Amino acid sequence: MRAEDLFEILIRQHADMLNAFIHSVAFDRSTVDDVFQETIITAWKRIDEFDTKRPFGPWLRGIARNHILSSARKNRRYRAHLDELLQQRIDLQFGKVDQATGETFAERLTELRNCIARLNKDAREAVDLVYVRGLDSETAAKSLGTTDETFRKRLYRARLTLAECLRSKAIFASAVPVATGNQQ
Repeated sequence: MRAEDLFEILIRQHADMLNAFIHSVAFDRSTVDDVFQETIITAWKRIDEFDTKRPFGPWLRGIARNHILSSARKNRRYRAHLDELLQQRIDLQFGKVDQATGETFAERLTELRNCIARLNKDAREAVDLVYVRGLDSETAAKSLGTTDETFRKRLYRARLTLAECLRSKAIFASAVPVATGNQQ
């Protein structure tokens, strides 16, 4: 099998995880798309540096982290906390997902889906609008006919509830959820 084919298989297996990782800290949808593409290109160029005895996902996230930090250098609003956020919270959580049972990234998120299903209707709707559909809080609030402030509080409470649910299952290390650029 050609190296290109093997690389494509690895990327397909890790694309959802990589997209979720980037989305968890990126500023907007275009940044997510740009960093995703830059990460794939960089990974291809550096594939010879990959240690095949180690997992591919964390290596790929490391490349994405560098591109995210590079992007953040242009945006003062995110620069101050981004490095700490990536290294102390996001990497830790994705490391736990890497260790969860399941063949694919989607299969490893079963507990998260179970916790989301336990949320009340308003909280599930808020999570869906922001994290599944990718809306910013202002647009999501308008679609629900509520104020941005009310929506942000709803989403914050939903994240707290999700964090507590995941923490009780020993999946999430902290009861404090990480805010993403989409809600700010």
